[in-house]
Amino acid sequence: MLKRLLELVKGKNVFLGTHWDADGITSGAMVYHLIKDHAKSVKTLSKGHVFRIEKKDVPEDAEIVICTDIHPDAGIEQPVIYIDHHPVQENEMDSDTNLKEDFLLKVYDKDAQSCSLVVWENFLQDTDDPYFIFLTLLGFFGDNGDNEKIPEELEMKAMELFPELMIKRDSFYSDKPYLEIEKFVSRLNTGKRMHWSGEVPLALFTSIDTIEPFVHGLHPLAQELDEYRRILRGFYNMPVQIHSLPHIDYIQIDCDKNVQGVLCARHMKSKPIIAFNKFNGSVMGSMRVPEELDFDAGAYLESFFGEIPGYVGGGHEKAGGVSFPAKHFNTFIELIKKNRSDHI
Repeated sequence: MLKRLLELVKGKNVFLGTHWDADGITSGAMVYHLIKDHAKSVKTLSKGHVFRIEKKDVPEDAEIVICTDIHPDAGIEQPVIYIDHHPVQENEMDSDTNLKEDFLLKVYDKDAQSCSLVVWENFLQDTDDPYFIFLTLLGFFGDNGDNEKIPEELEMKAMELFPELMIKRDSFYSDKPYLEIEKFVSRLNTGKRMHWSGEVPLALFTSIDTIEPFVHGLHPLAQELDEYRRILRGFYNMPVQIHSLPHIDYIQIDCDKNVQGVLCARHMKSKPIIAFNKFNGSVMGSMRVPEELDFDAGAYLESFFGEIPGYVGGGHEKAGGVSFPAKHFNTFIELIKKNRSDHI
């Protein structure tokens, strides 16, 4: 599979678009480092406010577009290489969201926890490079991977290459211990929370090829991410009103920082919760579900397709995301007031 990828990009101007979260950043960076010495040029973009790469995102000189952990819009004229842990599916399309279906190369595994795992399993499984192993694990944990369910071969390599990051520590927030490496996911996600973009962490991870500049805060961009963490603490502690429905809680904020995911996790109690943020004409929502609850967040959010124009939503069993035009917010609230018991 790697040979095929490198043949397709050889001597070409490549545009690499990826999602703004930890999984998007890491999977995009992994592909970048794989192709950078083979392509003529590689330009990058990390976004999530509008969960797809659109025609307007693609540079005019691009000859090939690669999308990792994000969907490509049907309007893209260049050949597309699509790499993800979810295929483009029919139920993700509506009149305002037309997704591309024909690909130069399509690599996905709907059962993979993260896109970083898809990249590792299809292009890098034979590698012992600590940086690629580190990025794979960061993406895995960034997409809610369980530290007790790391693929065995990946865990063995990590234990050998950077054992200090695989130490288990007791958590103040749950009974389950965490691995030292998991702490770096939140640092990575400060980029999207500060700027509604993953451009800063993606620029960091494409400009380094070892762990140390990020882990030890040696690179200026790593130091910038640490400064974001300091600034964002005040937003994480903002007062919120929790609206309680029989099957779900929800929060609504108007904030220029992308903090709804953190607020969602902080205020979750015994029921699923969605935190909505109205920003720049859109609503961005994050959903979390208590571990002990039998409720599928991804299926719940997907069930609204076709009911709201411009709606995009989905995710995993315990975490998901949604976006739609702000003018439809009240309509969506009325929809969630209807108890969709098949997801409980």
